[in-house]
Amino acid sequence: MPRSDVEADFPSLVGLQFELSDEDFNFNCLAYALGDCQNWWEPPKGKGQYWPDGFPADLTVETVESIFRMHGFTIETEDPYDPPQTDAIAIYAEGTEWTHFAKFQNGVWSSKLGEGHDVTGVPIQRLEGELYGRVVKTLRRPLRDPMV
Repeated sequence: MPRSDVEADFPSLVGLQFELSDEDFNFNCLAYALGDCQNWWEPPKGKGQYWPDGFPADLTVETVESIFRMHGFTIETEDPYDPPQTDAIAIYAEGTEWTHFAKFQNGVWSSKLGEGHDVTGVPIQRLEGELYGRVVKTLRRPLRDPMV
């Protein structure tokens, strides 16, 4: 998918400086947010899909938030658009079902766009809209104590 197709899907990216990776069909935005570039995370668990044991096989924000909490994202930010101080995950949703995820790492937001590119350097609100809904929650990891 060329850059022009990405910008057609997300018109708020037109004129914005951002990076696109090569396309990779092996993982989705949930896997990308969790740092797993080998699996497609989506219920129900089946051929070509991964879903962790012990979690309901649904698309609710509540379930995926539990998965993120298990991975150390335990603090909900008051304003999801404020730049986090540590690694963070933005959860996009329509109603009670998640639609997309972005991660904040090394001072920048990035995410996996469907089956295609990773996009880096895009503020999370720029991906809101018809395809992904809106950011409903941002979770971050706790700050580390520099004395530890």
